[in-house]
Amino acid sequence: IPTWRDFDNAESTDGTTTACGESSEPYSSDVEGAPEPNSALTRSAQTIAALVRTEKGHVKLLDQNNETRRVVQDAIIDAKGYIIFVDAYPELVDKNQVALQSLLTVAANRGVHAIKERLRTDAQYAAHLASLVEPRIPLLRRDLKVSACTNIDTYFRLSNNVVKAKKLMEQHAYIYALKFDLNDDASPIGKKPYQGDLLIFLIYEAVFSGAKSIGIKFVERFAKLANNKGNRPECPIPLLALVATAVYAALFWKTLGSPGKFNFTGNQFSETYVFHVKFLEDLKRDAPGKFHCMMADIYEAVQTLKRKGNDHFVNEHRDALGLLDLDGMADD
Repeated sequence: IPTWRDFDNAESTDGTTTACGESSEPYSSDVEGAPEPNSALTRSAQTIAALVRTEKGHVKLLDQNNETRRVVQDAIIDAKGYIIFVDAYPELVDKNQVALQSLLTVAANRGVHAIKERLRTDAQYAAHLASLVEPRIPLLRRDLKVSACTNIDTYFRLSNNVVKAKKLMEQHAYIYALKFDLNDDASPIGKKPYQGDLLIFLIYEAVFSGAKSIGIKFVERFAKLANNKGNRPECPIPLLALVATAVYAALFWKTLGSPGKFNFTGNQFSETYVFHVKFLEDLKRDAPGKFHCMMADIYEAVQTLKRKGNDHFVNEHRDALGLLDLDGMADD
């Protein structure tokens, strides 16, 4: 898995434009004074960077050679890192560029220079590989929306009550930890923004659930965000803003009567995402100590939920073994 690049210190990518987006890499692979390449090595490189097409000219991931598949698969993971740490709505910049930059980064990190060079010099090749990455970029948003819609009644005690859903949307009350009265009416706890149970659950399920989760792959990146007294890992702003946007979308869906078909498109909810990014950035600027403490608390709450999930599986396994009668089983 590639070590994800640090966008905070990345150089500008406003260089040469390809059909697949922009890249700071030069187009030409001609290096002055470079020795003539060995013909056998050149053929091998050409094979590695070759594309397999279907009879109709389409490029499918599973048809490609092993190196190409690995580069594309790791680029998809790298692009998910971009979603979590940099911008959850890359359509607002250039989704195509995100895919290309992830491919270039991964090819370089894996040492697959043939693929990297062809990405730099062959716009059509770059466009084909990027087309294998791009469709996966919005999937995290889709999965969050589905999970939010599935769990919103339980966490907010809505009982299909449209009025309650609309009330939670007022002043973005849904982002806060909530307290409920005897009628299950919710009141936000003002000192605990972005710490509602549903938000914590969605972060856990979308990013940290499972040994191969995206959160595990980028665990060091969360630690690098630490800027608090305890040096605790923190939740990144784009991820938290995206999860809050998913909850807003689910509430909006409830107010429409929970229709069977519902899209979670960038055009429809990007303004909500931008609102939350600005809200969090303003909090970071105006009260940095409280902001970093909050982001660390959110990350810790997610990890606590993760541990509870693991404990549940351990207990389930132990309970299942409790029924096992090894002595009574037949043996060869």
